[in-house]
Amino acid sequence: MKVVVVYQYFQGRDTPGHSLIYELARFLSERGHDVTVVAGETGYMQRNSSTLPWYRRIVRRELDGKVKVVRTYTYSQLHRSYLGRLLSFISFSISCPIGLLLVTKPDVVLASSPPIFPIFTAWLTCKIRRIPVVLEVRDLWPASAVQMGILRNKQLIEIMAWMERVLYDRSAIIVALTEGIRESICSRGWLKSKVKLITCGADFDELYPDANAAMVVREKHRWQDKKIVLYFGALGESNNLSVMLRAAQRLISRRDITFVLIGDGMKRIETEEQAVSMGLENILVLPPVPKDEARLYINAADLCLVTLKDIPLFTGAIPTKMIDYMACGKAMLCGVRGEAEHIVRDAGAGVLFEPDDDEQLSGAITSLLNDGDLAAEMGARGLAYVKNRFSAVAMREQMESVLLMVCKDGLGNYSKQN
Repeated sequence: MKVVVVYQYFQGRDTPGHSLIYELARFLSERGHDVTVVAGETGYMQRNSSTLPWYRRIVRRELDGKVKVVRTYTYSQLHRSYLGRLLSFISFSISCPIGLLLVTKPDVVLASSPPIFPIFTAWLTCKIRRIPVVLEVRDLWPASAVQMGILRNKQLIEIMAWMERVLYDRSAIIVALTEGIRESICSRGWLKSKVKLITCGADFDELYPDANAAMVVREKHRWQDKKIVLYFGALGESNNLSVMLRAAQRLISRRDITFVLIGDGMKRIETEEQAVSMGLENILVLPPVPKDEARLYINAADLCLVTLKDIPLFTGAIPTKMIDYMACGKAMLCGVRGEAEHIVRDAGAGVLFEPDDDEQLSGAITSLLNDGDLAAEMGARGLAYVKNRFSAVAMREQMESVLLMVCKDGLGNYSKQN
């Protein structure tokens, strides 16, 4: 099978950011498939700008193992503002079709969204070349941007909603990362047989309980006498970081507790400034670390935190950091309603708190830190749970099956239910 993957933020193991598509591409290539990735120039958590002149950045070719990578010009200052992010999306929307046109015609294209603008232009290119598209939906756009208050322009909302409908209609198969996303798509009229559920999973050879790694990181940062509450991942609008700052303020007298945030995003600088203005010496914000170092820092934590804004759309979200925490055997503090909440409850892997209730969060932190045996038991239950239900290898095999089915059957366009 010859497959092209379109994903703006494709980055290797030695860089921070999302790794699902990276690992999938490596997996498919190791299985003997011809894999090419069309990507932008920078990762979601990578602020470095290319030093090359613009005319040498229009199209660049790389090789990552057996995976061929075609990088196309992308505005890299996406963390500066919402305008910067929009410019990043638009620039890749213009450049990624160039990359698609320069690769040998594949059997199938896997396009991962959001962002939706470049996925739409990628689909247009595939339509011209008569290539079937499998659409992976990681987040519902424009609904999520509207509910978070980021997107208010009615004309832009209508344009994005139209793009979403066209992509759902014209893709051969839609892959949803969570049951909530799948239910939302199907409830709006698309056939259940067209929308496949393939959730995120953990690589258990990369993420696992590791006491030695924990000791190394704790010594490096002089955390030997500290209780570490860790947040690992994107520092963005959707992540509801303010509840952690308020909880830290409530626990300011506990000199043994440090809240550590590792990551990057549009809210990083604002979060650092808020912590300073609130006098929170118990907050430490560290830059993002490469994916292959995630295990070290997660293991160094006593408790791990996952939060999202309290909006209806996120009831169908499963933050990948949550699966990573569980794979490392760490007890969780979960401030996310819906699907994530049900996983934590079913697994017995942590304590749930209302998304905006800092008093409840601070109380849960105190209780678990005072009962190390309970925290360890929760971590062990979480590890057993993800091993049974969230294997990354199993998820990649499912995606491979979907792509092969599209190639074999030559699936055409589906229509909505009447």
